[in-house]
Amino acid sequence: MPGQKRTEILVTGGSGFLGRGIVRRLAEKHPEWHISVLDLHPPPPHLRKCISQFIPADISSAESVNNAFVEYSPDLVVHTAGIVPARRDRYSTCPKQWEKVKGINYDGTRNVLDAAMASGCRRLVYTSSCTVLIDDLDHDYFNMDESFPLGKAFLHYGKSKGMAEAYVLSPKHAENGLIACALRPATIIGPEDTAVMSLIHDLIGKGETNFVVGNGDNFYDWMYIDNAVQAHVLAVENLLTTKTAAGHAMFISNQEPVYFWDAFLYIWAQFGHVPKYRIHIPTSIAWFVAFILEMLTWFTGGSATIDRGSVKDGMRTHYSNNDKAIRILGYVPEVDLAEGMRRSCDGYKKHLAGKAACVQNGHAPHVQNGVSRKFR
Repeated sequence: MPGQKRTEILVTGGSGFLGRGIVRRLAEKHPEWHISVLDLHPPPPHLRKCISQFIPADISSAESVNNAFVEYSPDLVVHTAGIVPARRDRYSTCPKQWEKVKGINYDGTRNVLDAAMASGCRRLVYTSSCTVLIDDLDHDYFNMDESFPLGKAFLHYGKSKGMAEAYVLSPKHAENGLIACALRPATIIGPEDTAVMSLIHDLIGKGETNFVVGNGDNFYDWMYIDNAVQAHVLAVENLLTTKTAAGHAMFISNQEPVYFWDAFLYIWAQFGHVPKYRIHIPTSIAWFVAFILEMLTWFTGGSATIDRGSVKDGMRTHYSNNDKAIRILGYVPEVDLAEGMRRSCDGYKKHLAGKAACVQNGHAPHVQNGVSRKFR
């Protein structure tokens, strides 16, 4: 109808890996909507045509976020912005690192939600993470669902995401009219991902592909980017219509848990590498080797692909039950895991080719997601 207000959607972190996919899918599926991006960095040129405006803001700064909402009140916010400590920082328990992660993932979420509520916005889809549970490295999590209690995660990422999720879904905000839900994706991979793939691919060059920590029978969850995007779009549509997802947290994944080390074999094979043999390393020896590697990389200033935290993590089983997302959102993965991993590897091959071309031409390669990224 002429004069009818158009639906306004704000995607925080819309220039990032997951955010870009959500923006593209929303624009394709709902071209009549106005989609805005709030991020520290502007979206790439090809994404500009999908959005009505870019709002530069630092979510860790309440002032910066408040200024973004001064004359803007979206109908719904998709909050994907956050930080995942990369490589050796992923398993760090350093207090200084905690303040940085908490400042973005928890305080940043508070800033976004408080500013949105003050502007009159009452709908929010929060990108939480399966790490709210599994960043407790002392336990396995078989077929985990939303009935599993939180509060045991001690790694910075999962702890901060759990705190932020609790803030978003607090009864206080629901009483004030907030209609919100939280999605807990598994490890996300895709053609534009460089963080997860780089960790796995680096093992080839370092000659570390022959080793399996423990007996190798632990299961692990993955999620292809298109499926993560689909779940978020379904959540947006739900909160704008039936609102049956309001107040809920939901695990999402590819619903295809696989042997952790076999997934690595499949990925390496996409790059033409097949280990000639496999050596199962007992836990005690793996811990000692990881400690030595940590020391070596500390002296050299590099980043360890294997450390004590990753050893512990690589021996555990954790995969989720998606029944709640299936029931409430109608979520069904679009792309199976084998195809998703193949596409992700093809994307990383292009990334490596681009880096090689830059070096050959004497240019410094552009580093994407070099410090941190949103992958869970």
